[in-house]
Amino acid sequence: MIEVCFRIQMAPRKLKTHFLRLFFGSITIVALLFVFRSQKHSENKSKKNQRKKLEGYLVHTAGCKLPDVDPWDQSITHMVRKTGPIKCRGPPALTYMDKRRLVFNKKVLKNNYTAYANYLSKCEYQAIIRNSEKSDNIIKYLKPVAFKDEAEVNDEFIRVRCYDKDNKVFYTNFHTIIFRKAKTENRCRKKSKRNGAEETMNVVMVGLDSVSRLNFIRQLPETRKYLLQNLQGVEMLGYNKVADNTFVNIVPMFAGKFAENLPWNETMSNIPFDKYNFLWKQFSNRGYRTLFAEDAPLISIFNYVKSGFFKQPTDYYLRPYNLAIEREKQVWSNKHCIGSKLETNHVLDWLYDFTAEFKMDKHFSFSFITRLTHDDLNKVGAADEPHLRFLKNMHHGGSLNNTVLIYFSDHGFRFGNIRTTYIGKLEERLPFMVLVFPPWFYKKYPEISQTLQTNSGRLTTPFDIHATVLDIMTFKRRYRWNNSEKGLSILRTIPETRTCEDASIAPHWCTCQRTEKVNPSIDRVQSAANAVIDSINHDLYAHRAICAPLRLAKVIDAYKLAPSEKVLTFHQSLNDVIDRKVFYGSRAKGSIEEYQVTVLAEPSNALFEATVRYIPQSDDKYRVLGDISRINLYGNQSKCIENYRLKKFCYCN
Repeated sequence: MIEVCFRIQMAPRKLKTHFLRLFFGSITIVALLFVFRSQKHSENKSKKNQRKKLEGYLVHTAGCKLPDVDPWDQSITHMVRKTGPIKCRGPPALTYMDKRRLVFNKKVLKNNYTAYANYLSKCEYQAIIRNSEKSDNIIKYLKPVAFKDEAEVNDEFIRVRCYDKDNKVFYTNFHTIIFRKAKTENRCRKKSKRNGAEETMNVVMVGLDSVSRLNFIRQLPETRKYLLQNLQGVEMLGYNKVADNTFVNIVPMFAGKFAENLPWNETMSNIPFDKYNFLWKQFSNRGYRTLFAEDAPLISIFNYVKSGFFKQPTDYYLRPYNLAIEREKQVWSNKHCIGSKLETNHVLDWLYDFTAEFKMDKHFSFSFITRLTHDDLNKVGAADEPHLRFLKNMHHGGSLNNTVLIYFSDHGFRFGNIRTTYIGKLEERLPFMVLVFPPWFYKKYPEISQTLQTNSGRLTTPFDIHATVLDIMTFKRRYRWNNSEKGLSILRTIPETRTCEDASIAPHWCTCQRTEKVNPSIDRVQSAANAVIDSINHDLYAHRAICAPLRLAKVIDAYKLAPSEKVLTFHQSLNDVIDRKVFYGSRAKGSIEEYQVTVLAEPSNALFEATVRYIPQSDDKYRVLGDISRINLYGNQSKCIENYRLKKFCYCN
């Protein structure tokens, strides 16, 4: 205070100048804040209007228009049902694993195996191992090890059997154990180099066979909600398959090539896949621990009418365990349950144990679950609770703190009556794809977070997932990653102009709509134009005392957007590579068309542009999508109304 008084007395002119600077500076700051807030308001309004304009589309870019359809569309509702969880009615397990400790549960013996409670002779376990360098299908049981109450186990996979006093087996079960392997850890120490990467994150990929994005919404609502809301996942709305079945869509994802470019074809069915540079090999070479897990070993990706891997492909490989269970018929209580446990849970639990063990160490995993969803459109609903539980365990257990989680499917459902409908044709081509990054990554790299949101509404493929995973492996913030023949990293902006041809999607798999100019005088165009005017009048109805009702004067021009005829008439594709043929049949039922119309309204002479969806099987056949744009000036025509949104519509009486 004394110092201030001294300055006032000694330097009044300087003080006066100082105050003037402060005063005008404050005014400038306030003005700038006002401008910033105005701009921000305009941007928000623009984004809101943009969202409204894109309503009705999953992708709405210069290169692709992909319609957003109702998962419960009338044409398919009679085929879709909720089946609920599968109850595994087998007896409770007598044994369980506590890390590497095999434990015998005496309480379960007493309560659930009463006939054997007093007649138990012995229990023993046997290790299950791969037993050939020339086959992916040969396993071996090692010498039995007897145990009583518990035992320390040093094997990955074991079969447990308990015998009664007549030496008859009355209990059989299988267990998995995740532990550190000396050979793997030595390799990881030698090869664990960042190689210039600015971030090192784990990658966990979980696939479900034959689940479209629409069926994901219908059958796995809790899993989807947790991925998108609790884990802030990004859903790729325009994710389009590039080939027919699982194998030929997984190869592009893990090798960045079509199967024929590996090269591979059907004449090579007796040759293993050991030599190919799949993603897990590249992560292994950078010091990551690797895992590959599937169920249903007879129809698994690289083994169905193929030879699989003669050398174990990853550090942790579930196939020997699955083969053992598949051959032990008495442990199956139904098609999907091993004793009292759902087969899906065997895979998810093993994966969780892996991520928990290596939470603080680099790891890559690929799991793919087939049996539950392969043959039945509606069975996938039984997996909602298991997948939700798995995600919660991963989240709360800290396994996602430094992990990119990729939840996906290979394609939609490929069989049955649903494929005779337009919705079914779309579903087959549009599997679900969700990517989850750690919260710190979104905060540290906000520009990439925004790019992910943008790319959510772009056309993407399995090739792009391959490019993205490699981009994560070698991550650099400013680097435009481009090391894939056909794929683009989703961490970098996907071009707005991208077409199916650009993305290596064949015409019969392409879900983007084709556009053609049509005669404005045809009935459907006139009906679409009247639907636009009706929609405007509906919005103006509450203000009819001051705003005149509009009438259609003329349709200026019109464009029709519709699915490719090759998509609508597709029947089946035969053969993956050699003599590959595509067969076409009758046109799909319930297809939709959209009309982009420019209309002249009277008495205002206003020009409006809008998109109208024509759904022949719906009561509301013509439906305006999103915002209606006015493309000429309205000047003082709407000075009688204050409502900002309605000014472009209102013609004051």
